[in-house]
Amino acid sequence: MELDSSFIKKLINQDRRAQLELYKKSFGILMSVAYRYKKNEEDAKSLSINSFLKVLTNIESYNPSVPFTAWIRRIAINTAIDDFRKNSKHNLIEYSDEISTNENYTINDYDLEIRAEELNNMILKLPKATKLVFNLFAIDGYSHKEIAEKLEISTNTSKWHVKEARKKLKEQILKKQNLVEK
Repeated sequence: MELDSSFIKKLINQDRRAQLELYKKSFGILMSVAYRYKKNEEDAKSLSINSFLKVLTNIESYNPSVPFTAWIRRIAINTAIDDFRKNSKHNLIEYSDEISTNENYTINDYDLEIRAEELNNMILKLPKATKLVFNLFAIDGYSHKEIAEKLEISTNTSKWHVKEARKKLKEQILKKQNLVEK
């Protein structure tokens, strides 16, 4: 989705028709990000709307050299992080021991067949903090250092959450394959 400068000017001037058009164009993108962080549609919609409001509020700072879709995705991810911080009743688990990241993961036939929707449902079952860190790392491409800075945790804590997420996802996949006792 690319926006021309005249459309951006309309948004800056709070043109309601332009805002509605942008909402229709961007809602799917915002929802796709929100669904990675929220368990139900209502919460995902709320997060998407909050993200859209931030897009409108910050439209003047948009740099046309950056793809607009990437810019609004980043806003949606940051909104999810802010939402997590605001609504988190407990802190992220701090883990300070060194974690080995040289684990070997193999892909079998089932891994290749698993549908994106199934994987997303498995990710949604992860504990809240682990899900957040895993999404930021594995899907949104943040480094452990960036995650640590954004969430105010150590890099080892970030690594621990990713390792835990992988472990729990592997368990869910194995259960799905009926290789683990239920």
